[in-house]
Amino acid sequence: NQESIKPSVLELKVGQIRECNKHPDADKLYVSKIFTSDAEDATPLTVCSGLVNFVDREELLGRRVVLLTNLKPSKMRGIKSEAMILASENDDASKVEVVHPPVSSAVGELLHFKPFVPEGKPTRLKIKIWEEIQTKLLTDNEGKLIFKDSEQEYRLSGANPDDFAFVDNLRNTIVR
Repeated sequence: NQESIKPSVLELKVGQIRECNKHPDADKLYVSKIFTSDAEDATPLTVCSGLVNFVDREELLGRRVVLLTNLKPSKMRGIKSEAMILASENDDASKVEVVHPPVSSAVGELLHFKPFVPEGKPTRLKIKIWEEIQTKLLTDNEGKLIFKDSEQEYRLSGANPDDFAFVDNLRNTIVR
């Protein structure tokens, strides 16, 4: 039952981009090193993102982002991408904005669409389930990231339940 798919299956974390370069074999892709921990021995995730035509590299460097970390890693033009950066786009995909995590959140913090909090570590996300959930991920009329089911809207937050993930300018748009 598709209506029963809940966003608690998503493992969403705050990450910080420490390196960002154009993909050597793909004009529209960046390859970033994104940390989900401030520990000195932390290992970054390698993430490919199709943001080249929408966001300057300099704007991404040092930026905190919302990462989906439990998708199966996939090779993008020969480079394994270990997570996905959430971004919002308008109807004709001419504008794309990267989602900001809640202002009060810390690098590595888990984010949830409360009350949908996973019990334990979420398992590897099947692509079909991700595609179904994606149809319900939107920005609202304030630019906050929401999961919208048939009953109501749930905003994405971290430890502070009154601080939400958001985009700068896009409103009532899809999130991918």
